[in-house]
Amino acid sequence: MKRLIKILRLLKNQRSFRAALSTQLVFFKEGESYALGGLTTEEERQIVQLVKAAGRHTGPIIEIGTLFGLTTSLMAAVADKSQRVISVDNFCWNPVGLTPAMHEYFTRKILRTELESYRVELVVSGSEEFRSCYRGEIPAMVFCDADHSYSAVKEEIQWAKVLGVPLICGHDYRNNRFGVTQAVDEEFPEGVEFSGVALRLVKVQLLVHVQS
Repeated sequence: MKRLIKILRLLKNQRSFRAALSTQLVFFKEGESYALGGLTTEEERQIVQLVKAAGRHTGPIIEIGTLFGLTTSLMAAVADKSQRVISVDNFCWNPVGLTPAMHEYFTRKILRTELESYRVELVVSGSEEFRSCYRGEIPAMVFCDADHSYSAVKEEIQWAKVLGVPLICGHDYRNNRFGVTQAVDEEFPEGVEFSGVALRLVKVQLLVHVQS
């Protein structure tokens, strides 16, 4: 029994060590800003422009992929006073090895002011579940920055297009590590607008929503 306990402790310590090492490698390879989900100054300027453009439309701003809430906070700060930012994350991944519960707790601390003032609504959910259950107004803007796989990005874009979202944007277009580029190019064969070093913006013409 004691031997089994020692083995379990050793395995636990190995997992902790691997998580810590993985975190350090992320910071070393990507830099602090990228690893923590932050944006460069240029990217922040682009986000501000997009959010202000979204203010010309009704409906909320939906962010798929909260991480630590840094982009969420920026969006809420510049959004039209009539618009909420709905940020969606199931907290299944973060670059510093936090458990989902700790990850959510830490993010809520960062967004405490925005949450208390109802400027931000934090939805703990996976993207697919959220999209299947969403029954609110047509969003003024959807920002995709969660699962970067081809299928996930494609499904999120298709969902936004069907709803008639006037502004669809996201992160990591033309980043060869992910499936974002293929999904975007297939959904927007006419071409997209993008700007910034890491931020890639996808803009479509306003789709007319005809009431039945």
